[in-house]
Amino acid sequence: MTTLIKNIVCVDGTGRASYKADILIKDKKILAIGSFPSYRADEVIVGNEAYCVPGFFDMNASADKYLTLFSQPLQSDFLRQGVTSMLIGNCGFSLAPLFYGSLSQFSHWGGNDNVNINWKSVKEFLDVLDHQYPTGVNVATLVGHRVIREGLMKNPSEGFRSLSANELQIFRGVLVQALHDGAFGMSTGLGYYPYQETSYHELRALADAVKNAGGIYETHLRNEKEGLKESVEETIRLSRDVGITAVIAHLRPFLGFEADYADAIARIEEDVTHADVYFDMNSFDESAVPLDSFIPDDLRQMDRHALLEKMNDSAIAGHIFQNIPAIDAAHTIIFNTPEAPFLHGKSLAAFAQNRELTSRKALLELMRVTKLRGAIFYKNLHAPSLDKALFSPRSLIASNSPSFDASMSDAEKPRRATATFIEFLARADRAGVSIEKTIRKITGLPAKILGVEGRGLLALGYAADCSIITKDREIKYVFVNGSAVVREGSVVANQRRAGMAIRKKK
Repeated sequence: MTTLIKNIVCVDGTGRASYKADILIKDKKILAIGSFPSYRADEVIVGNEAYCVPGFFDMNASADKYLTLFSQPLQSDFLRQGVTSMLIGNCGFSLAPLFYGSLSQFSHWGGNDNVNINWKSVKEFLDVLDHQYPTGVNVATLVGHRVIREGLMKNPSEGFRSLSANELQIFRGVLVQALHDGAFGMSTGLGYYPYQETSYHELRALADAVKNAGGIYETHLRNEKEGLKESVEETIRLSRDVGITAVIAHLRPFLGFEADYADAIARIEEDVTHADVYFDMNSFDESAVPLDSFIPDDLRQMDRHALLEKMNDSAIAGHIFQNIPAIDAAHTIIFNTPEAPFLHGKSLAAFAQNRELTSRKALLELMRVTKLRGAIFYKNLHAPSLDKALFSPRSLIASNSPSFDASMSDAEKPRRATATFIEFLARADRAGVSIEKTIRKITGLPAKILGVEGRGLLALGYAADCSIITKDREIKYVFVNGSAVVREGSVVANQRRAGMAIRKKK
């Protein structure tokens, strides 16, 4: 199968000046870039001087946390934005390696931990994606610190403790094997209980193994509010001490901490000669928050079933209620609630009205009804700070979202799920950022940071992951590995899922 895209402006992802050309795709690769007036291709698409750009790379997608990698394999919300590749395994969670074939950690996000799986290693997981559960976009993965750590401990429920020297050495070996199998690095979820207690000694020892295997370090910070400065400094220190590239996941300006956020961005930008630190983000002022995140720390040692039982006690319920912040219920969306699927996509305001409750009491009741399985999107970020950070030379663009059920309207979905990259293109255009610089941030740069070979640029022999976008920044066509998966702005119906597992080269 050959496809000729004629008369386009090629923005190749390097940041270099764009140029007019034709692009010839054969099977899954870019065969040639130039002028081919007499070439007879199987399909000819006339670009009318629209931009042709590499497919976008989402540096923090949540298709694994919510298991929508399998329930929504086409990933249509991503395709419509021009996303052709995504990185999963963020924030300490990953679908591999699994020591005992359990996905119990994913119940935190509302995932179905009863999913049948037939893999343990990263190699087996990536093979499953290629041969049994293909997806609509390409998938790269990190390996989660939490998943491996709990697998190594004989009894994780005994409480958090330091790893022994032998356990730490085994952990390092598991990481090396995971990267040998195709993972791109390790992620940590230091902001989740009880992983705030992870020692710097442990992080450095593990990051050193990852660095030697050619991977990156990604982290959900220990504290994104009162301890933001210290948490960012710790990440900078680790990058400097180990010599590893670090990416801070969803670096966010929480309301009330705008000055600390600005200082953190400045520190990341000024220390580039000694540390290589990036951060991912998007332009929307809401966060995804698991419902059990509202449980006070002194109750988190209980398992979910025991905690739900305790919530029937008025004193315990009152203690939890005091930990619930003021929330704009009208702009809070409930999602991924397997114990109460009828609530998925509904607003907290509708839930509160139905039960004649205030917003905060409605959230407490929602925690009960969903059995603490699920999450909400709600506004808790400072929009002007986001606008400023978006164009930092150290920022990367990420949805931090899954792709939702195609039967849901866009109005029922968080904006980050459907418009992260569309909004970034529009804001960059309004800010006067060149198209070349804009496209590099979401294509060539993330591929370079991860060490992805053969993707991220429009270049000979590279995978034919590309999009045609108008001068008004509208997505017209999207190609994944040479297959046209979006035509005239609409996802192609009944298509063969064209995505592939992306493996780190050995």
